[in-house]
Amino acid sequence: MYQEKTDQELIELYGMHNKLTFQAQLNLQKELNRRNVIENTSDLENSIKKKMSEIENLEHLKDIGFEVEKIGSSLKVTRTFKAILIDIVAGFFGILFCIVGLFGIIGLIGSFFSENDFSLFAMVIDLGMIGLGILGVQFLNGIKRLIDFSGFELINTNGIIILKKRFDLKLVEIQKNVSLLDLEQNSDRLILKLDKDEVFSGNAKNIVQSMSLKELNRKLKTVANTVYN
Repeated sequence: MYQEKTDQELIELYGMHNKLTFQAQLNLQKELNRRNVIENTSDLENSIKKKMSEIENLEHLKDIGFEVEKIGSSLKVTRTFKAILIDIVAGFFGILFCIVGLFGIIGLIGSFFSENDFSLFAMVIDLGMIGLGILGVQFLNGIKRLIDFSGFELINTNGIIILKKRFDLKLVEIQKNVSLLDLEQNSDRLILKLDKDEVFSGNAKNIVQSMSLKELNRKLKTVANTVYN
């Protein structure tokens, strides 16, 4: 990533390392160490260590809408309030935009059968409304997530994983041995699975999400020996 950069460009990037993504910071650290153009890179190293500590403490699990609570010797994973709120807002605007899009379709079709003179402005407005409708369909995924994860819980207790999740709208409780919990990559998704059932997923290409899911998987399997601050 930085192999084609000059030493001076690397030094300039080091000066703004706090603005770089975590992946970019790791790549920059690797290239700086390889070239040894800066004697002291402690600021960058501390920034990376801080991010690694946050990942190990599962603080970035909230990036995909989940949080972890330690209860005695058990871990409990639930959805964050922020994720639920985002889904509610997305669902509201999804419905609203779909209604606007429907009126846009009706208006566009009606313009072809109207006896009034053709109006380019009216056509552009209708097309814009239809565009909002298409966007609204995507926003409706918020309603699906809200339903799918209503009542969601993932708990490890005494080596048993308890999953509460909706399948076909029905809230189901599944209890299986922790050994059946694993990660599976499917295209750009990294999926946490309990046997054959999908728990939730993250972006496999996002290093923070990917490392957070791997750390969660590890901690759920070793929860009895995990100590939290």
